[in-house]
Amino acid sequence: MALLAPLAPLPKTWGQYQVAAIASTAAWFAILVVLAATITQWWNVPRRGMAASIVAAFVVAMACNLLDAMIAADIAKAWFGALAGAAFVRVIERPWWLLPICVLVPLADAWSVFSSRGVTHAVIERAAEQPRWIQWPTIGTPIIGLPYEASGRIGTVDVLFIALFLAGARRWRLGMRRTMVAAWAGMVATNVLVLRVEDLALPALPMLCVAFLAVQAPALVRDLRDALREAR
Repeated sequence: MALLAPLAPLPKTWGQYQVAAIASTAAWFAILVVLAATITQWWNVPRRGMAASIVAAFVVAMACNLLDAMIAADIAKAWFGALAGAAFVRVIERPWWLLPICVLVPLADAWSVFSSRGVTHAVIERAAEQPRWIQWPTIGTPIIGLPYEASGRIGTVDVLFIALFLAGARRWRLGMRRTMVAAWAGMVATNVLVLRVEDLALPALPMLCVAFLAVQAPALVRDLRDALREAR
């Protein structure tokens, strides 16, 4: 998809561009969600093997960045984020732990994007002069008809949390299919909002976490109640 999207005809109007962007990024997010869901099958493999895979994906991503091989770098970063998210679920002892994560992480992400002291804000400002700054920590989202370097970008951390939520759903049998749909819908909703509000960088984690809670909050609250009873 990353190779073929730029070969399609260039959208001629802003309306055509929005349709093309929403359709192509929706397909791309579906691919990322399926990739993350597949990788989460290995969340409980031996730690050394998982750590080696994460390090290998990171090294490949950085090497491809240095070589200016953008597509290969972004694919490696997607693997790195998904592997890291699948591994991170190991430190979560109970499903309800995902509740505070879904509350605190969006706040931190929003602060990073909108605060003048935020890391993401600083990267975006620097990228206005040196575009490569935004390419290193993010993954391209191909848009039909546009060159790959002009594609949208999502954070590698966004893929990490997609994989974390899917790994949690798999580990505690919370419903993989609805969690996959929720993750995809959260990413698509963020992208649609970005297209509607021009020249505005928006954090993806708030929508992603809201979508996850929309389908999993009852199960997480039940587990919290069980944990409180057990603690008495």
